[in-house]
Amino acid sequence: MMKVVRIFPEGEPAQEGPAMYSVHYDQESSHELDRLFDAWSDVEYLQAFFEENKDDLCGGYYACMSVDKAVERTLDDAESLEDYLEELTEEASYNPQQALESLFEPLRDTDFRLVRFQESKVKRCGFKRSTWLRLYAIRINSNRYVITGGAIKLTKKMQDREHTRKELDKLQQVKNFLVANDGDEGFEFLQI
Repeated sequence: MMKVVRIFPEGEPAQEGPAMYSVHYDQESSHELDRLFDAWSDVEYLQAFFEENKDDLCGGYYACMSVDKAVERTLDDAESLEDYLEELTEEASYNPQQALESLFEPLRDTDFRLVRFQESKVKRCGFKRSTWLRLYAIRINSNRYVITGGAIKLTKKMQDREHTRKELDKLQQVKNFLVANDGDEGFEFLQI
């Protein structure tokens, strides 16, 4: 079971304009966006993750680096991403047409059109270099997204590692629910 909570805008649900939601899975203490930023700012968690995935650090997808350097880079990228999201939510009231569409892109590089219930990712968001931090979401419609999870993606394909395969499963589970319920946005009251 899970529920979907609104991240922004705060207050009453907006009928129009940008809106971001996040899934709160029952086994977790917070919704996915908070859970991810907590993990990505936890030095002990990051050290353990990169030790466990050390081979991928030098696997050719990114420049080879030490665990300590990877932790430092992730802490910096997580802070930048969180700041970017905060700025974006503030700007949404000024420029709602560009708010979330500029942040998310289709999950699959072969998807060239934006469609309803599209699996999406946050990949670059203003970074000067490529980042391995990913947020995954379902696009409900223009400028409305549901965050389903995220990952530190060190390999080219999500299918290559267990932790990213789990993110694919979560995307599909939430997408199936939204399609079955026609994207009803009374999320604060829904249990999935």
